[in-house]
Amino acid sequence: MLRRVRSIDLSLAALVFTVGFCSVAAASRSRLPPPPTTNVLVSEQALQQLSAAIQSYERMARAGGWPTLPRRLSLRPGDSDQNVLILRQRLKATGDLPANVPDAYEYDENVRAAVINYQLRNGLQPTGKVFGVTLRSLNASVGYRLKQMRANLARMQQLLPKLTTNRYLLMNASSFEVQGVSNGRVEIASRTIVGKRQTPTPVVSASVRAVNLLPYWHVPGTIAQRALVPAIQKDPAYLFKQHIRVFSSFGGEEIDPSTVNWWGPESKRYVFRQDPGAHNALGVIRLDMPNKHIVYMHDTPMKQLFNAYERAYSAGCVRVQTVQDIAAWLINGHQGWTRDRIVQSIAAGQRKTIKLPKSVPVHFIYLTAWVENGRVQFRNDLYNRDGELRAKAGPRLSSMHQSFVTP
Repeated sequence: MLRRVRSIDLSLAALVFTVGFCSVAAASRSRLPPPPTTNVLVSEQALQQLSAAIQSYERMARAGGWPTLPRRLSLRPGDSDQNVLILRQRLKATGDLPANVPDAYEYDENVRAAVINYQLRNGLQPTGKVFGVTLRSLNASVGYRLKQMRANLARMQQLLPKLTTNRYLLMNASSFEVQGVSNGRVEIASRTIVGKRQTPTPVVSASVRAVNLLPYWHVPGTIAQRALVPAIQKDPAYLFKQHIRVFSSFGGEEIDPSTVNWWGPESKRYVFRQDPGAHNALGVIRLDMPNKHIVYMHDTPMKQLFNAYERAYSAGCVRVQTVQDIAAWLINGHQGWTRDRIVQSIAAGQRKTIKLPKSVPVHFIYLTAWVENGRVQFRNDLYNRDGELRAKAGPRLSSMHQSFVTP
């Protein structure tokens, strides 16, 4: 099943646009998501900081935790009632609202700023309003958060021994970002797009061996039968518009698509290949990182999707927003290859495979809790990997991705 992940992923860029367009429209009405973190996500210091945060939350748990708000509540600036007072107390418990701000019933600028602060450190769109996903997140118990932090502490402890080289990539699926780490510092970072819930990005440790400029996309058979052939049946010019060619077999002769009966059983025996270019499902760059899951990082023609807060649109592979910068960082000037030269080579239509002088380790990780600049960061457990805590958490957080934009 994991081998099917990569093939399904690639169809989204060239063949399926509905989800993407809806997300782009939503993102266009909101602020852009914040830039990737500059703190190394997994390190000895990160482990120590998360351990200290766990101790702090344990003290909160022993003291009785924090108050919860009524379900199906909606609060926004200008409101004034008992629930705003509860909200203030909840925000003070986790330091999002300073302790010296007086308790009151008014949803004033202090409360709005505190809600935005809370939303940002929980990976939520900073609307400054409380409803839907923000409300469900606020009502997660201190016990839930403790289990979440402990699960992530274990993940850090498992990964840390693998980080033995000076240069490596860390791609965190739950925060939709990739870091290029060198000598313990983040030298480069980028937003990413990862797998949907149904086709999650796996946890992987591999090595990037080469950078492919202007790659072909060989359409997997599952995508061809499920999406490509139906598209041809609706629009005979579809292959021409998408720059996709038909072949008798892999490495076989090219077939004129007008001679094929696309409604007959013969349609199942052909293979398809998309020409290189900005229209390609892989974009203009692919990072070659062989692994048993057949997932990798690549460019995408659907750039607007990087403007969304929760970027789970693929079927396993990882799309990188600043892939040219990441590629240049990986190549590290080998044989005169710079970012400018990469861009020029692509613009000139030069297909190349640039082998790295030394492979660079890459780790696809899954951290839903860590500490950044002294504050605990939480992210939605998109793939339900944080163990059995969901069954005991009360209001489900598994639907948190559904309400990121103000109605």
